[in-house]
Amino acid sequence: MPIPQETIDEIQAKIDIVDVISGRIPLKKIGRSFKALCPFHHEKTPSFIVSPDKQIYHCFGCGAGGNAFSFLMKYDNLEFPEAVEQLAEKAGVTLPRHASAKDESSLSNQLYKINELACGFFQQTLANNSSAREYLISRGMGDETLKNFRIGYAPNAWDALLSFFKNKGFSGAVLEKAGLVIANDKGGWYDRFRNRIIFPISDLKQRILGFGGRVLDVSLPKYINSPETHIYSKGKNLYGLNFSKEYIRKSGFCLIVEGYLDYVIPYQAGIRSLIATLGTALTVEQVKLLKRFTQTVITVYDPDEAGEAASFKALDLFLDEGVNIYIAELTAGYDPDSYIRKFGAEEFKDLIKKSKNLFDYKLEKLERRFDITSANGKTRIAGEMLPTIARIKNAVLKSNLVKRLSERLSVDEESVREEMRKVKLDYGESRYLVKIGSSGKNVVSAEKMLLALLIESGDYVEKIKQALSLEEFKASSIRDIVKAVFDLREKGKELSVSSLINYLGNRPEEAVLISEAVSILETVTDRKKVIDDCIMRIKKDNLNDQLGRLKEAIKAAHEQKDENGVNSLINQYDTLLRGARH
Repeated sequence: MPIPQETIDEIQAKIDIVDVISGRIPLKKIGRSFKALCPFHHEKTPSFIVSPDKQIYHCFGCGAGGNAFSFLMKYDNLEFPEAVEQLAEKAGVTLPRHASAKDESSLSNQLYKINELACGFFQQTLANNSSAREYLISRGMGDETLKNFRIGYAPNAWDALLSFFKNKGFSGAVLEKAGLVIANDKGGWYDRFRNRIIFPISDLKQRILGFGGRVLDVSLPKYINSPETHIYSKGKNLYGLNFSKEYIRKSGFCLIVEGYLDYVIPYQAGIRSLIATLGTALTVEQVKLLKRFTQTVITVYDPDEAGEAASFKALDLFLDEGVNIYIAELTAGYDPDSYIRKFGAEEFKDLIKKSKNLFDYKLEKLERRFDITSANGKTRIAGEMLPTIARIKNAVLKSNLVKRLSERLSVDEESVREEMRKVKLDYGESRYLVKIGSSGKNVVSAEKMLLALLIESGDYVEKIKQALSLEEFKASSIRDIVKAVFDLREKGKELSVSSLINYLGNRPEEAVLISEAVSILETVTDRKKVIDDCIMRIKKDNLNDQLGRLKEAIKAAHEQKDENGVNSLINQYDTLLRGARH
């Protein structure tokens, strides 16, 4: 259930951004504002400013900005509802909850409690089972590691865990909801995990969501995991992120491995910026979760699996989300666990340093599969590479990779670009589109300035509304914010920087744009002149765009020998020019 806007506004009114931020980083008072070293990028001279008057923060070094909710989301890596919950508690505001939400919370808490008890049971069983402990020692695990990761053992019995919980008054039905037992055809239940090493899977709040069980009997499936439950969804979680999140954030990158031991053994060896994928193909939700902590990932692959189309498709998910992706390839027959035990942590680190970016790695693999000297081979390679290149957000990098691909294939660059224009990416949602178009820096600055003035005062709304339509704002993010300002002003609602950020759902991109806009406004003295200049600049840029499109259309009509079309388009061109001069 969405949190009502009036509740968010009440929380906003009762908190002070200075108190929130100073609880996490030291602030120094400078005049009416506060200054600090930015916590979001490395700097030697403070450029992070907190304004108690506007209740916002802005870094002039890296551009980060927003309100108290935005800060908590970025600094503590929280989702918006989690930030609201924290600040509501700080402000003494009770969040409204429906009966259904209370019921869900009650079930969630019961399942967390059951998982915690189960974890203790598995740990105690491991302590009492010498063969299971000897197996873990043979795999290189020490006592400290077993304790830190709360690794346990499920006995080789059908109802050991079931009996443990029945003695504590829990029914088989609720244990089934927790995914710990399975119903049989006689109306009873039996343990899901038997004769397996148990790895608890926790969320970022250290609550146990489920378990992974690694086999001791090699005749059985290697891993069994908890099923989907009310609190656990395999595709939305990452093993070890609760332990590694701070290491990932500080190092600036994250290794991605597959199995539990592939995570635990490197971590024990001091390699701590990593997560494991819980033995499933990567999902969009997992990529988004990881993106909260880093913009760079390195997947560590067994070479037998790395060339598969499914693996490449999973890696493309990172490009969809604007994350840099590299691939480190292990020696055949090794995984991170066995590689480190055989060659040591330093050799593993050296291998990571040799990781390749996705373009080079994928192209190298495709050249082994297809004959690059044949027309069919070139076509197949281009067909595989272009969807990957098309997903890259940075236009300069994208253009450079198209050029490199054309050179490698010995194919005309324009032909490769033509093929890329035909690529249809399976995004399915407009949220994947790049939001800011080809506007020049001057035009975007003008749009930001007008946005800042609109936020500052309702006095400028009518003048800007009459001079410009929403469609004339080329940056879609700014256009969305301007529309929100118009809507709030029309409703007669009190508008502040922080309340506007909340109204827009605390989306990071918009929070940054708003804080940037308000910050540049402090340098303005003659607001009337600035408004006129900005409107003129935006209109001129839109006019140039229209004239440019007409020039292209005239050229195309001329090449097709369409005289009537040429004359009609020239008339439109002249009309636009005359209108601009008056």
